[in-house]
Amino acid sequence: MSKIKNESYYKILGTTANIGQARIEEKYLQAVEKHPQETDPEGYAKVQEAFEVLRDPEKRAAYDNNRKNDKKKAGAASTVKANQQQIAEENTKAEEVKPLDEAEQLIAVAKKAMDNGDNQKAFEIYKKLNQLIPDSGEIKFKLLKLASLNDDVDEMEKVFSEIIPLTTSNEELQVIYTLKADIYQDNGYPDKAIKTYEELLEKFPEQTSMFAPALAHLHAQINQFDKSMQVMEQSQPAEDEDTKTTTAFYLSWINIIITTENWSKLSKIISKFKKQLKHVSETDDVKELQDELMEQYMYFHKAALFQEAEIYIGLADAIARNNNDIKKAHNETKKQARLQKEISRLSRDIHAHALLYYRAYEWFYTGKVSAAKMIAVINELPVYQKQQLENDNQSYAAGILQLKKKYPLIYKSFQNQWDTLFEQLTVGLSREEKRNLRKKK
Repeated sequence: MSKIKNESYYKILGTTANIGQARIEEKYLQAVEKHPQETDPEGYAKVQEAFEVLRDPEKRAAYDNNRKNDKKKAGAASTVKANQQQIAEENTKAEEVKPLDEAEQLIAVAKKAMDNGDNQKAFEIYKKLNQLIPDSGEIKFKLLKLASLNDDVDEMEKVFSEIIPLTTSNEELQVIYTLKADIYQDNGYPDKAIKTYEELLEKFPEQTSMFAPALAHLHAQINQFDKSMQVMEQSQPAEDEDTKTTTAFYLSWINIIITTENWSKLSKIISKFKKQLKHVSETDDVKELQDELMEQYMYFHKAALFQEAEIYIGLADAIARNNNDIKKAHNETKKQARLQKEISRLSRDIHAHALLYYRAYEWFYTGKVSAAKMIAVINELPVYQKQQLENDNQSYAAGILQLKKKYPLIYKSFQNQWDTLFEQLTVGLSREEKRNLRKKK
């Protein structure tokens, strides 16, 4: 039977109402371990219910507001001793019921307007609600979203300025700033999102390594690649930084390198990251990081992006400490990445016979990418040009000989196919004529 009774959502997750938004998931995972679904389904269900509310800033604000109102009512009820006080309390409650009833009616009207796609009308209603119940975080968050949908930047700024005084801790303030940046980003204002993160970093310089990656990603999204890398270079974690922040920072940096294709910086970052990995000693931390790295590896591997996949399986291998399965996957992915790089280099070689790349692409990617993508790549070469190249057997065969010398990995990986193709293209040629193909350009 579950040990969880009728407790607050915060107690269910083993924390208090002052917890920052960023740590909600951490407490949720700890609560799930204490109340497994298999042995404590009731407790597990309550943990899920609590997490579903507290993970969402808007739902959490509404929950907090309701708890505050409940506590006020409970406190008032316990102190009522005289009839006069009871009458005063009833009058107060009567006064409160009216705006609450009015608020419920307005919320219903606003919901109907939103269902009909009339966000402007809903926006005006929530402005009234904000005046009616000025301390409601839930209403302010809804007003904020509607302002963003209506591209009303001035109103967004105004609502944010009203939300900030309601925060009770630095962690909550940080959540508000990140939410503000996310809304700007989602609604096409990357410059304002960047400015918001810059303000956040200015307010909390001691947590630069925590928030800098988000700022760097924003720069990368608008093709400010140099600025993105500069932010990361200037925000590297200190040696005494906690391991979770450090690993998150370096994983974000690797992601930015992949996004910007700034491969020249990769080895340096990997080296720094591996040094930091030596400080990850707790079994749970190692397992959590290894799972995250393997998840990234499988994502890129499934997409046949082996250069990217190699990064993550290599890091997983570094912390796995003699896990044979991971080591085997690492070695195999490393080979695939090398071959993929060589095929990519062949695609840019203007001196190579054009059909060589398409053959290598077909043999390498069959079974790794969809048939539709395969066809799309192969059909990049115009039909008439493809026919001309195929009809010139000697040039095609000479290209295979040149590939054998210039791209040995591609040749060795598909040696049987290349040799068979070469024999088909040189049918009827004498041994001397075949040797002369080496001189053909």
